[in-house]
Amino acid sequence: MDRLAKLEKINRVLMGRVERSTDVTGNGFSLFQTAILLEGQVRARTTDLEKTLTDLSEANMRLRQTRDEAETAKGNLTAAIEAVSEGFALFDDKEALVLCNTPFRALMPDAGARFEPGMRFSQIADLFAESQHIVLDTGLGVADWSRIRLDMFRRPHASFVQQVMGDRWIQVSNKRTGTGATVIFQTDITDLVRREREHRERQLDEQSRTLQATIDHLPQGICMVSPERMLRAWNYGFVSLLALPVKLVQPNASFDRILSHARQHALVTSQDSCESLVRWLHGSTERGSLSLEMVRSDGIVLDVSCNQMPDGGMVASFTDVTSARRASEALREARNTLKQKVDDRTFELQAANVKLSREINERLAIEQELIRARDLAEEANRSKTRFLAAASHDLLQPLSAARIFLSLLDDTPLDGPQCQLTQKINDAFGSVDQLLGTLLDISRYDSGAVEAEIQAVSLDDILAKLVAEFQPMADRKGLRLTVVPCGLMVRSDPRHLRRIVQNLIANAVRYTVKGRILVGVRRRRGGDAVIEVLDSGPGIAPEHHVAIFEEFRRLNNDTSNEQRGMGLGLAIVSRIARLLDHTIAVRSSIGKGSCFSVRAPIATGPVDTAAALPPRPTHAVSIAGKSVLVLENDMRILDAMMTLLDRWRMQAVPTASIQEALDLADGGLPAPDIIVADYHLDQGTGIDAIAALRALRGTMIPAVVVTADHGQAVRDQAARLGVEVLHKPVRSDDLAAAIARALG
Repeated sequence: MDRLAKLEKINRVLMGRVERSTDVTGNGFSLFQTAILLEGQVRARTTDLEKTLTDLSEANMRLRQTRDEAETAKGNLTAAIEAVSEGFALFDDKEALVLCNTPFRALMPDAGARFEPGMRFSQIADLFAESQHIVLDTGLGVADWSRIRLDMFRRPHASFVQQVMGDRWIQVSNKRTGTGATVIFQTDITDLVRREREHRERQLDEQSRTLQATIDHLPQGICMVSPERMLRAWNYGFVSLLALPVKLVQPNASFDRILSHARQHALVTSQDSCESLVRWLHGSTERGSLSLEMVRSDGIVLDVSCNQMPDGGMVASFTDVTSARRASEALREARNTLKQKVDDRTFELQAANVKLSREINERLAIEQELIRARDLAEEANRSKTRFLAAASHDLLQPLSAARIFLSLLDDTPLDGPQCQLTQKINDAFGSVDQLLGTLLDISRYDSGAVEAEIQAVSLDDILAKLVAEFQPMADRKGLRLTVVPCGLMVRSDPRHLRRIVQNLIANAVRYTVKGRILVGVRRRRGGDAVIEVLDSGPGIAPEHHVAIFEEFRRLNNDTSNEQRGMGLGLAIVSRIARLLDHTIAVRSSIGKGSCFSVRAPIATGPVDTAAALPPRPTHAVSIAGKSVLVLENDMRILDAMMTLLDRWRMQAVPTASIQEALDLADGGLPAPDIIVADYHLDQGTGIDAIAALRALRGTMIPAVVVTADHGQAVRDQAARLGVEVLHKPVRSDDLAAAIARALG
């Protein structure tokens, strides 16, 4: 307001000066304009000043309002602190008391009345320590308590429990704030301490009752003695075993007195045992465990075990071991008695040992003889196998020649009886051929000369073609032959697996008189397929299920001699299954039929169906007039081959060695249309001869190899040259078909 008055005064002075002054030029209007300008500036400053005064007035009003609110908040905080049941005190960063509530002062009434704001905490700690209401720990003085309390106050956080008069307990906590001030809380926890004490006492009582119940149920006598040798706890067994009067056994009774009574009235044990127990019980140093025996006047033996407790007392157990001691005495007497018996028995055993040693030596000698006999039998079997495998060529050579001559005989004019004789000779040679071939197969399997080529094989291809092969035979016997498609592939050798199933179907057709034959596959858990051949034949007794897989084993049944086989089919099956690691099984019931099965692992992937295919058909190619070079070192077979080829009107050139064939080629003999060569020659093989003649002529001359060797190596060599292999003895129809296929 003073500033406004000054501005108004300045304004009046300026206006007066304008009115009194004259323009030196005589222009009064210019002066009037200047006065107006000054008046506008004065009015603007006056407005700004009024606004400033208004803002200042509002600020003063807000300040007064804030001060009132602060006073109200302080009053509320003070009232809240006073309303808290816990003791509360606030000290600034200089350890000076800022404020405290009444409960804080009331903790120590004689000291709390002297607390004033600004008092240092060290002074307050001294007042607390000197208060008559505080209970100091044993050995702790006033100065010590004050020093410890001041040290705890200066920690960022501290808490302790303090006992005060009247069995009251206070929990004191102090905590440093972010501004450096310290807050102290004092909480009365008397009720909590008392409840905890009562709970602990109840627990101790419960434990005491549990302990008493436990020792009451023990078979031993138990007692516990205090460090002052006063009886604390015991059970009925303790009173009973020591024969103590009930009035003597009371809480806090003297254990020395109890022991003295027992020594005088119940125990007849040696003086040393009782003295040992007394010395151990009165020992002033740390004691270990003590074990001794006491004997009652009635002969009862007590085993006493004593152990020291952590507080210096003792726990002792008394166990009735009379039965054990008597048993020990009985055992001792029995041992003395048995010693003589053992000596007698030892003499008898030594005599028996001598006899047993003689028997063992005799049995060892017999066992050695058996081992030698077994080794000789195994060596004979291996020798037989090696002989058959090695002699197969020599065995089949005359049969092959005879087979060719019989073929020639069939083509000659014969009367009725001669035709019948020729047919019977052919049948006999067929049986011999089959028997010898099977025996040679068995020998090859036994000698390990046959190898398996495991691959993925389609079962449907094998089964369908085998059923088609045996269907005419089944139809002639009026049997219903059925195959169930499966769509499975297995891991096996296709040719060997085909032969297993072929033999099983052949047996089923041969020995089934009426009914049906079913061929199918079952999928088993574990990834296996089981090929089964079921028939309605006569059945096989269980005791023959193993014997039927032996060589030449044929069961007595109603099958005619013409239908009965040689007893080698299942022997071949068992050997092939062992080679392929397949499982052969048989189920049968007399009069109801049989089921033969082979188990093979299921496979996925490309399928090799070549081995499952039937023999390739003969091409419609005429062999008459074709030239053929025959290479054979056996003159009988060479003669028969020449006669047979001549009858087929082929131009045959005979040779007996590779060199002779090469010499004829060098001598100007035209290249033959086909070569028919034996595999085993005097020098080299028929495969070598074919390769040499082709190289000499510079052309792939068609060829057929005839051999008695069924090994895979021969087939592999022929396959590399694109040559077909025929096995001896060769039938004339098979040879003609092979020549026609090669020429085609």
